[in-house]
Amino acid sequence: MTGLAPAYERFAYAYDRIMYNVDYQRWADYIQSIFNQQGESPRTILDVACGTAALTLVLAERSFQMTGIDLAEGMLTIAREKSVNLGLDIELVHGDMRTFNLGKQFDAILCTYDSINYMQDEENFATACIQIFDHLKPSGLFVFDVTTERNITRHFHAQTFAENHEEYAYIWQNLYSKKDQVCRTNLTFFIRDGDLFERFEELHVQRIFNNGLIKKILKQCGYEVLGMYDMYTLNRPSLFSDRVNFVARKL
Repeated sequence: MTGLAPAYERFAYAYDRIMYNVDYQRWADYIQSIFNQQGESPRTILDVACGTAALTLVLAERSFQMTGIDLAEGMLTIAREKSVNLGLDIELVHGDMRTFNLGKQFDAILCTYDSINYMQDEENFATACIQIFDHLKPSGLFVFDVTTERNITRHFHAQTFAENHEEYAYIWQNLYSKKDQVCRTNLTFFIRDGDLFERFEELHVQRIFNNGLIKKILKQCGYEVLGMYDMYTLNRPSLFSDRVNFVARKL
């Protein structure tokens, strides 16, 4: 069978194996360093676009009360299996960051690994920021990161990546439009099904937002922008940053 699947639905099967080199312990350390810098000790944290809950689970193991939300049921299925295997009590919810309503508020909200870049225009980005704002307690922190144009043009544009494994194989093709500030990634996967392989495709579309526009939208949505950092550091971003981390507070 061949078909175009929603982003991250079938990708979920191999996501953790493909992202094996991501150091989520280090990422959690970094998130905690931001909390410390702001003099905050959040207890309840919502992880928006949590995926397979790799970072969510690391933070849960550090005694944070975690909730995860994601648009892809396939990712949440993997996340729930991992949570059960680790004996961790985490609420994992299916939902869209632009429309979700959990009926409660959190001390802090995260949205990591360039998930915000999946908001394909300013209106969708602002809508997500408002939903997140509504789920923050007064003075709560919103911590998120975005990929930069430099990262896309240096490491992904016109690049093709491929891997072949016993249970799956994939081809990852990328094309960036500087005019539209949009990166389109076509993923072709082959998943073993008995003696055969099922082929399917996913199209991932990410929008690049410049830092000034992000700050403007955050302020319009009621946030105070506390900081912008080069990823994994507390240094200001530069023209050489591949990822920029934002810290904002609900006013």
